[in-house]
Amino acid sequence: MQGKGQARDGAKVTVDYDGYLQDRRGNAGKKFTSTYSLTDPYSFTVGADEVVPGLEQGLVGFCAGSEVILYVPAELAYGEAGAGDTIPPGAALVFEVVIIDVKIVETEHERNIRLEAQARKEEAKRREDELKNRKEAELKAKEDYERLLAEEQERVRIQNEKNKIAEMKAKETFERQAAEELKNREIQAKQVEAQQELVRQELLRREEHQKLLDEELERRKVQQELVRLDLIARQEEAERRRLELERREEQKEAVAAELLNREAEQKRRIADQNARQHEQERRDEDEQARLGGVKLTEEEESIEAARLFF
Repeated sequence: MQGKGQARDGAKVTVDYDGYLQDRRGNAGKKFTSTYSLTDPYSFTVGADEVVPGLEQGLVGFCAGSEVILYVPAELAYGEAGAGDTIPPGAALVFEVVIIDVKIVETEHERNIRLEAQARKEEAKRREDELKNRKEAELKAKEDYERLLAEEQERVRIQNEKNKIAEMKAKETFERQAAEELKNREIQAKQVEAQQELVRQELLRREEHQKLLDEELERRKVQQELVRLDLIARQEEAERRRLELERREEQKEAVAAELLNREAEQKRRIADQNARQHEQERRDEDEQARLGGVKLTEEEESIEAARLFF
């Protein structure tokens, strides 16, 4: 997918750039390549070794629209081998880059995290539906029990009225019917107790299942925390490498400055030596004029030159 994401491993980056050889001052020197002469901008995948490591690593963290100047040491470019006649051995490079587009491709790890979050959401919905269904079942059971109890009470009332009417006919029949009714009530009471026991066992089973679900959710939270800590560690390592690269660049600039200072000192010494030589020649001419044109021997000239020098 396309967006304003930062370049990272696995991202497809589209760029235009000019490539230069670094001169002695560490600045852009001779241009050796350019994508502006191509029909389309250049695209490559970060982390796929499609370009030199310095260009690939230098774009990490930048977004589309960024303009970046990268100073790439030889070890992150073509190294001591160079590249044909274009890149000499041990050459450091400079890239002036314009990032046109950054396409972030979802990694397997990110996909797993997204699927896990989706699974947790579905599990929460399932638990919510299960709790709702359980409450509805309990409410229905309670309503059925109250309805049966009301029906039973109504039936008992009717039966009592019949018993009162039948009592006048036969006391023996009434006692027999009363005994049978009592027996039926005992059976019904046992059935109600059995049903209540089943409901209690079902509640216990569901509580145990809920406990297992809570433990699984806690395990997944711990796993997610480990993933977060791993990401933080990787970000810290990337920052450490970036600081190390900046330190090396500063060392290279200091060495270049020292070389320039030494070159200037050497030029000054040559100039001083030339001035001394001119002064020596002038003194020789004055000495010859003083001596009336008498020419010194080679040994005498050497002694005189050493005397004047020291």
